[in-house]
Amino acid sequence: MLAADAAAQRAGLRVGMPATKAQALVPGLIVNNADPAADAEALDRLALWALRLYAPIVAADPPDGLVIDTTGAAHLHGGEDAMLKAMIARFAASGFTARAALADSWSVAYAFARYAAQPLIVVPPGESAKAVLDSWF
Repeated sequence: MLAADAAAQRAGLRVGMPATKAQALVPGLIVNNADPAADAEALDRLALWALRLYAPIVAADPPDGLVIDTTGAAHLHGGEDAMLKAMIARFAASGFTARAALADSWSVAYAFARYAAQPLIVVPPGESAKAVLDSWF
């Protein structure tokens, strides 16, 4: 399985599980074929949406992420923490589960957004190394 919605996850299904096992665990499970081209197109549309709302530099980060350079833009949204909270809330209102991290470098933000326990992290300027060393991904 490449994806599982909230109901599937509540039923014990997980991404990476063989579809046959998932179908055995949940009789009548609806399984849809993956469409990587449509997913990439949707991610590009999502990047354009974020470009209009949040910052002048946004790029798709396949298969399921966005990279947003918010340099100089956070104050327009009430600060970094408020901007990320609002961003996550907008995604949730549209049916997406989102995680966000802001840091001095793309690699640190990427690591926290993808692997940290918390869904939202703002690493203070100059503290990326300390934050990585102190964290328990």
